[in-house]
Amino acid sequence: MKTSVPLRRFVGAVAMVAAISTPALLAIDLPDAPPSIRSTGLGGYYKIAASNDPLFPGGDGREWFFDFGDGVRNGRFSGTVAVSLRQNPNVRVRVLVWQVFPENGTLVIGNQTEEGSKRAVALARWTIGRTATGVSLQRGGFQVSLRRAQAGE
Repeated sequence: MKTSVPLRRFVGAVAMVAAISTPALLAIDLPDAPPSIRSTGLGGYYKIAASNDPLFPGGDGREWFFDFGDGVRNGRFSGTVAVSLRQNPNVRVRVLVWQVFPENGTLVIGNQTEEGSKRAVALARWTIGRTATGVSLQRGGFQVSLRRAQAGE
């Protein structure tokens, strides 16, 4: 099969550009990307293992839990979260909204609506991190460590 001269020249030019630019692309030193939000495992049921955040005060037999449901999945980066405070024998549950911003690794949790409005109101914004046992949330000097809750907790 014969090919036209212009087509052969075009293919040759593309091959030459690829040969020249490939080593240059391989030599570029790209900074490490932050861990993906999906790798944090944000989703499911967590217990606060430790917190110095005033939104989730400890002590007095208080236990805090987060239920993110299905969490981050299939391009979905927001939903509702049930925040439970268990202080035996009482349990209080508050349903809030959450949104993850994968471009900068932050999590925002807030009220579903503002009184007299249909807009959500942010309570706090954390930077999400991964720990050996779960997820960490950091904002300013405050940190919340979450671990997967065990059955029966």
